[in-house]
Amino acid sequence: MIDDPDMQSQDNARSRSGTANRDVDWAFNCYVLFSFFVMYLVGTALIVVSWVATEHGSIALVGQLYFTGGFVSIALSAIGGVLVDRRSRRSMILRSQGLRVIAACTLLAGLQREAWLTFGLFSFTILNAAGPAISVGAMGGAFQSFFPSDRRMNVVLRLSIVGQAGFIFGSGAAGTILHIWGETACATVFLLISIGIVFLGEYFTRGMSLPIDKDKTHFLKEWRDGFNYIFDSPQIILPIVGVSLIFSVAQMTNTIVPGFVRDTLHAGSNVFGLLEAAWSAGGGFILLMSATLQRRDWKSGLEFLLLALLGAAMIGFALSQWITLSVILYAAMGGLFCLSRALCNGRLLTLTDPAHIGRTQALSSMLTSTMGMAMYMLPTLVRIDDISLYYQVWGVAIIILGLVFAVLSWRLSSRALRRPGTVHRARQGCGSPTMRGRQSG
Repeated sequence: MIDDPDMQSQDNARSRSGTANRDVDWAFNCYVLFSFFVMYLVGTALIVVSWVATEHGSIALVGQLYFTGGFVSIALSAIGGVLVDRRSRRSMILRSQGLRVIAACTLLAGLQREAWLTFGLFSFTILNAAGPAISVGAMGGAFQSFFPSDRRMNVVLRLSIVGQAGFIFGSGAAGTILHIWGETACATVFLLISIGIVFLGEYFTRGMSLPIDKDKTHFLKEWRDGFNYIFDSPQIILPIVGVSLIFSVAQMTNTIVPGFVRDTLHAGSNVFGLLEAAWSAGGGFILLMSATLQRRDWKSGLEFLLLALLGAAMIGFALSQWITLSVILYAAMGGLFCLSRALCNGRLLTLTDPAHIGRTQALSSMLTSTMGMAMYMLPTLVRIDDISLYYQVWGVAIIILGLVFAVLSWRLSSRALRRPGTVHRARQGCGSPTMRGRQSG
């Protein structure tokens, strides 16, 4: 038997390639699990903070906690956006989850004694908001390293289903655990899952490429360069603002819908729970249907047409006096919210250069948090007896803005087609081993 050195070399190369692809697949599976459990914790935190603050304090305390979290998110996102583009995204992701573990410990400590509870709630809120803020864009950068830009939109839709499922399971499980075992058990589960996702993050970030080596410059200069990049790319500005407008609908809903159910629909907590379930179910259904389409490209401006439809659904919901119709419209709002948000996020991940993803997503996060703070304070600053007017007025504004943004997006897209090279697109590849593995597969 004669050994052929060339054949052996080819077999070894194929073996190494197959092993690399398997490693990449495992890393991406860990990324998906990580995304699921992060949203699970978001849903859990929302339920736990609202319940504990209301049970041991007041509704005013809930508002103060959300306002504090929004302020922390805005302040630290400005720092995190630069750090993510300047430093190792692996280290930023792991530090972010480390803060989440510490946050869970402070909440557990606060639940042990009544005197510590308020301090524990505020500490938990601050640390839980600080973690994602300092790593804003790092998960987006990790995602970009797995896929070339022309495949990202469809994968983002699939991941949105994972996130939606995580949020539903997190909020549902938190409510069940609170009812059966109490607040301490719920906080303990939060802590254990937080520790678990640190290990998931450690695995999928192995081999992640570092940002391009560059001299450390002043913080303001980094942001000036980031703003220059963003404003030179108007097709990126639109989804950044679009995300904040889309989230404003959910933020207004979170603030006003309990009063709307009580005063307009003249119903109780059972209808409120049904509406929240309808929102989640509508979001999951629309994302699932969209992910099965497997479109190579999603038409520019579609996300803003969906935003305009979301505004119309808001008005219909506000005018509805029939509970069944209200549930149907609320489910439609949830579906339109989730799909338009996923398309905007996918557009950002597709068009943004990986070297600027931190600052781009930081700006998006800051705008969204600022809009959220305004929505949370709206009933305090603008008092209206008829709660449905909030939905109607903002619904009209959302329709107008959605249509204007859709027209702008179409014009920018057609201009880019006439003048190739004028639109910034994310680089098709990068130095990341994960990217090379996916492309070769």
